[in-house]
Amino acid sequence: MQLNFGDFDKTNIVPLSTIDWKGKAAMVVFLKGCNFKCCYCQNFRIAQNFSPAATEELLGEIRRNKQFVNALVFSGGEPTLHPIALKTLAAECKRHGLLVGIETNGSFPEVLETMISTQLLDGLFIDLKAPLTDTKKYAQITGTTITDACVRRILETINVGRTAFIARTLLDLELRTTLFKNLLSDVEIKELVNQFPDIPFALQQGRTEQCPQRSLIPLTRNELIDIATQCGRPLKVRTREQGEEDIS
Repeated sequence: MQLNFGDFDKTNIVPLSTIDWKGKAAMVVFLKGCNFKCCYCQNFRIAQNFSPAATEELLGEIRRNKQFVNALVFSGGEPTLHPIALKTLAAECKRHGLLVGIETNGSFPEVLETMISTQLLDGLFIDLKAPLTDTKKYAQITGTTITDACVRRILETINVGRTAFIARTLLDLELRTTLFKNLLSDVEIKELVNQFPDIPFALQQGRTEQCPQRSLIPLTRNELIDIATQCGRPLKVRTREQGEEDIS
């Protein structure tokens, strides 16, 4: 079996992270390849790389790190582009008693639904780019054509996660949006977060160090707090200055 991991490179692994899944000591694996080309992607160099490599090396890394972590988060790129390998790796994690989380753009709900139904997924973190009512803005940010069918698939992913979270077959569920000045208006942000009032939502401060569009300007912590307060619902705000904060 092969996985889109490129020539094996440990820089695509974070052996221990305490910020990718709150309350968990997680190993983070960034899988290559993505169907989006987001203007602020921090991993755009691997997101557009599709060279495969054997899974065995990564399985070995999981075994070596299992004593130091209690969870593994698959990120990318878009990890659900590789369903067979992803399930194999997740099963190995579960054999070693590790929780499994996935950071996803939500394009492939069938992969996530299968992983939840087979008890291979514990945490689902969905990255939303813009209000799902605005395909033009979504396309602008993702650098690709966004059709009504694509929006329906993202909505299906959210519904799959919501159903499993309510049924407690999914431990954690979170929607996330990364923000920059002049990319989404305050009105658009409010529309987005209030479209899903029953699902935990985090607003994240954008970073420009490694993103392809260097002209983007991150919001300050105070600006993020102000927007979150105006939304009128509980939110998390994540910034470099203060880490994660709860806003009611």
